[in-house]
Amino acid sequence: MIAHPGTWSQRPSPVLPFSIVPTLEEITYEAGRSALADQESAVAGIRQRTGTLLAAHALVASFLGAITLRARGLEVFGWLALVALVLGLVAAAVLLSPWRLKFAIDARELYQDLYAQASDEAERDTLGWLATAGYSYQALRDENASKVRIMSGLSGALGVLMIVQTLAWLAALA
Repeated sequence: MIAHPGTWSQRPSPVLPFSIVPTLEEITYEAGRSALADQESAVAGIRQRTGTLLAAHALVASFLGAITLRARGLEVFGWLALVALVLGLVAAAVLLSPWRLKFAIDARELYQDLYAQASDEAERDTLGWLATAGYSYQALRDENASKVRIMSGLSGALGVLMIVQTLAWLAALA
């Protein structure tokens, strides 16, 4: 929209003060925190999908399995479907069981670890301690990474087992 002369103040736009631009240390800290928060969100998503797939496994087994067993009995594809169901139940149980993952830093421990560094840097007006705190969040993320990869793989396997079970029951009915 174009303004007519005299309708807006003719003042120049203010320049952002330097203090609004984050420092490298602040960026590092936020990157560490965000990475850990993203990982926590991914784990929550995996567990939520696991619950959904677990319910789907049960529904498919109860409907298609019951129909197939009454109509055809237990043949090769029925056995395959049952194996996929059992493996899916085991994978879901493992995914929903407690895992030793850490998504937060103990505040007292962090304070004790960084107090001396922050005190030294206060005189120089630097924020290296803040970057160190960001590295602490990243270290937690790295510590969790292998377990999260396993959880992700199991989640994918659970989805594949759901498909195998469904197709096996349908093939057994055919």
